[in-house]
Amino acid sequence: MFRFAVSIAALIAATGLANAQTAAPADFVFTNGKVYTVDQDNSWAEAVAVRGNEIVYVGDNAGAEALSGDGTETIDLEGKMMLPGFVEGHFHTTTQGIILHGPDLQTDTMDELFAKLKEYADANPDLQFINGWGVRPNLYGPGEPTAAMIDAVVPDRPVYLWQVDGHSAWINTKAMEMAGLDKDTPDTVPGASYFVRDDDGNPTGYIVEVPAQVEILNKFVTIDADYIREGMARWFPEYTKAGITAVHDFGWAGVDQDMAIGILKGFEEDGTLGTRIYGSYYWNDASIDPVPIAKRLRDENQEGLIQVSALKINMDGDDDKYSALLVDPYSDNPDADPEPILPIDMINEAAVRADKEKLHLLCHCFGDLAVRTFLDAVELAKETNPDWDRRAVASHATLVHPDDYPRFKELNATYDTTGQWMALDPYTGVISPERYGPERMKRLFPIRAILEAGGNVSLGSDFPAAAYVADYKPLNAITQAVTRQMLGKPDMEILGGEDMRLTVAEAIRANTYGAAYGTAEEDKIGSLEVGKLADLIVLDQNLFEIDPHDIHKTNVLFTMMDGVVRHRDGL
Repeated sequence: MFRFAVSIAALIAATGLANAQTAAPADFVFTNGKVYTVDQDNSWAEAVAVRGNEIVYVGDNAGAEALSGDGTETIDLEGKMMLPGFVEGHFHTTTQGIILHGPDLQTDTMDELFAKLKEYADANPDLQFINGWGVRPNLYGPGEPTAAMIDAVVPDRPVYLWQVDGHSAWINTKAMEMAGLDKDTPDTVPGASYFVRDDDGNPTGYIVEVPAQVEILNKFVTIDADYIREGMARWFPEYTKAGITAVHDFGWAGVDQDMAIGILKGFEEDGTLGTRIYGSYYWNDASIDPVPIAKRLRDENQEGLIQVSALKINMDGDDDKYSALLVDPYSDNPDADPEPILPIDMINEAAVRADKEKLHLLCHCFGDLAVRTFLDAVELAKETNPDWDRRAVASHATLVHPDDYPRFKELNATYDTTGQWMALDPYTGVISPERYGPERMKRLFPIRAILEAGGNVSLGSDFPAAAYVADYKPLNAITQAVTRQMLGKPDMEILGGEDMRLTVAEAIRANTYGAAYGTAEEDKIGSLEVGKLADLIVLDQNLFEIDPHDIHKTNVLFTMMDGVVRHRDGL
């Protein structure tokens, strides 16, 4: 049975006080639902009322029906489940406008990848530049692919393929020739973002990390507003269909920041932006002082659906290329000694100054040493500056040293990671064990351990980047966070064992309130409570009543964001 949230009607009846929220009818009244509020007590209700862009009632049917009027649309949920709109804890809203051009090359065989590439090239003979995305590193590991491999399929036109993690690219010989990439070309950020070379120093066609990737991409396309807008336009409706109503944007990398915000505001103005965007300035260049830029972006963007409040630090790479920072050596390459993308003393100094300006600190930190270094910077800022409601977020955090689990609570920091990665897929099940060894594999993605240590946890897809599957759908993330297995494979080995699994309630909270807390907007979004913004979704199944392995099969029937119906199918 339901444990109802407090209703306005009951409160008024008890106090006899007039309530301004009952002065006018609601615009929407939802009744007969299984409403999981994700409030502090994880309360259930059966009805919700919305006026304008605000939730004005959560409780029983009678109280909601009392708010109906001539202009009210009443929706009988017929027992369907209502949740807060999903909040994505790590997203890149403009990156798809740069990356997602050309064919989707997500596949598990090199033959199929090349067949897709050839089919696309043959179907577009007039294209002077061929772009593609979604190449999975498990296809060619260990080691990296070469330009000659693409030459065998497309030798006469430049080809640029994004790896699915977004942190590497693969090009052919024609692209190297036209870009002027040769033995004498200096690495963009030596040791951190560079061109893989053979024994003679010649580039092989594989490019590591965003600065070097963008340097080459810029030789072939103009990454301007039209190019990015075109790449983005088809994705916003898909996010809404998946139930996403807000995203924590971890940076508009590779594009002018004001242009990125301008593009997003253009979507807001024409009504096609279906999500709130809480943005950040993405810092990965040691030659740039990020604090004045992040402060200006914050000060200029505090209204509407696009707001900025954070500085994002790019700390390290990933385990695939031995560029993740680890406390203990790589199991299969103990001599690997990667450098941080930014010098540690520079990170600490910038973190203190950003925190003083009340900018939240975010971090791409893949390895456990990167997580520790980031938490050290947050702690230094906390000790140096006056107290305020700071919300640091360490994202990815594939590996966290157990000594650092309690520090998330101590620093009021959020552990954000990706549910879609929590399985022994052909990347995590093949490449990661080589890099980490069996003991560290047992504690990969320690979201449960940090939750048990009192820390706030969040789920974010990092779309369009990924370790294996580029996937933005929160219901897929929740499924894998609960099962620690690939979708549709309930018999496969559980990543880390059963004790590492989240409960359904914990996973839902991580992709709603937990992610909202990481944005410092939990007083407005992330749960269904009176006074909060009207961001909500309706599902065709109750996630608590089905096999957790089937959660990803659930359909989002209805999405409301800011009091406006953004998606409706079957309700």
